[in-house]
Amino acid sequence: MTFFLRLRHWELFLMLVLPTVLCFMFSIPFRGLVIASIVLFVMIVLFAWMFSIGAWSNAQLPPERRRGLLLFGAGLVLPIVYLLMFIILVMPVLESPTPPDQQPLWILPMHMLSMAGVFYGIWFTAKQFKSLQENEDADFLIFSSMFFLLFIFPFGVWILQPSVNELYAKLDPASQFRDDG
Repeated sequence: MTFFLRLRHWELFLMLVLPTVLCFMFSIPFRGLVIASIVLFVMIVLFAWMFSIGAWSNAQLPPERRRGLLLFGAGLVLPIVYLLMFIILVMPVLESPTPPDQQPLWILPMHMLSMAGVFYGIWFTAKQFKSLQENEDADFLIFSSMFFLLFIFPFGVWILQPSVNELYAKLDPASQFRDDG
């Protein structure tokens, strides 16, 4: 997963916004399945990036400050599973000529669990990265700026990815990290 750690900020930003831009360029109508596909792609890229940062930072920390990756990974996979279930099970019903009066009962708990997973993923990534960067166990005041930049990810990428690149190059000199600006 070091692929995401080596990307430049503009490369990662393009990966996140290019599907939407291409839809505008080729006049693809924004209907249910197109929107869901774009969101799914962006979620996969964003969560893979966050998992890369969180898992790598966690592995670089001393053993006593490491956290388990199972809950972190599950928190980032759950929203993707939820979106896939929504695309497969709910969207065909919603796009039928006579949509139902009620949504399925599983949507609200799945949505809440997915949001909790996203927040935990952002929290874990920000905490472990800042703990590695500051070389001490970071509390929320220290990693809150990174937390909020991850939360507004398309723009936060521009600010966060250069510091990810810098720390990765510093701690992993054998990575053949390219420094071409």
